Amino acid sequence: MSLVVKPYQALSKLKRFYGFKYLLNPLIHEQIFDRLKLEDTYGDFSKVKVIDLYPGPSQHSAIFNNRYKPAKHVLVENRASFLSHIKETYTDSKFGIYDKDPYEWSTYTDMIERHKVLTPEVQSRDKIHDKFLAIAHLTNSSSEGLFMQWLTCIGTGNWIMKYGRVKMLVWLPTATAVKLLAVPGKVGRSKCSICTEAFTDTKLIAYTEGKEVQKFNQDLLKRHNPLEIKNADTAPIVLDSISLLEVNPKKNDIQLEYWDYVTKHLMILKTRKLSEALESLGHGARDYFAANVKDISIFDKFPAELTNEEFIYLTDIFYKWPFKPDIYMDFIDVYQDND
Repeated sequence: MSLVVKPYQALSKLKRFYGFKYLLNPLIHEQIFDRLKLEDTYGDFSKVKVIDLYPGPSQHSAIFNNRYKPAKHVLVENRASFLSHIKETYTDSKFGIYDKDPYEWSTYTDMIERHKVLTPEVQSRDKIHDKFLAIAHLTNSSSEGLFMQWLTCIGTGNWIMKYGRVKMLVWLPTATAVKLLAVPGKVGRSKCSICTEAFTDTKLIAYTEGKEVQKFNQDLLKRHNPLEIKNADTAPIVLDSISLLEVNPKKNDIQLEYWDYVTKHLMILKTRKLSEALESLGHGARDYFAANVKDISIFDKFPAELTNEEFIYLTDIFYKWPFKPDIYMDFIDVYQDND
């Protein structure tokens, strides 16, 4: 028996949206799932477990469940207006409901290890996990920091990523998506887009109308060919544009602590040429790199122009430096004596 899919008119009247924005057009959701081609990764979904974070009105959740019929589908939601709606609408449904805050790390350990509401298997990192999928709505502007934490966990293999390379379908403010997808040498390139490039293969699947969309790199839009959604298909309409990202974690063997040190220090000086910025890695770094890079033309680049491969290359050289500084002492003591 299929789950009920409530229309826009009913869902848009929910008491509170808590600063989050949701797509509420069933036809558009179906178009999005057509584009995602999830069957290529998960087959018939008969053994797939899905964790659905901040589902809110849960229209997408019902459509997803009706279409794919996963083995387990857990909605993680604790906001009163949404939780009440979910419990009233989906009593005795195929959903598991876990009324804890997805922001809290303890939610995941309790749900998986303590209460065993959802128990994903550990898979090899040689491929995308084909029995575990995460869906999330982080469309509140204050949720950007949470996604950055998740992105770090993708790189380190922590959180739900300890079970393997778990694909994530994440709705975010378009302003955040623009930051994450900024390309080398273009406006907006920062540490978060470097992390996105290093740790994931991320694709822009869809976005809603809004002025923020103009900030996407045009070449990226041509490559990803995202679906454009009318703002009238979302609620609350007054909030800014949102975007859907398909986040596929990469298998990587990056020396993360050294990579983090190198990228952080160089990007602080991203408006200076690399020949100048390198000295921020430690006294004598400029001379050391000059003697060890294969192509010194890289020194004419600005850090914001460097690709993921170039950052990894520079990190490897830094790691081999006999006189590199102790990266674990990377702080400035503002209270130190000056005499």
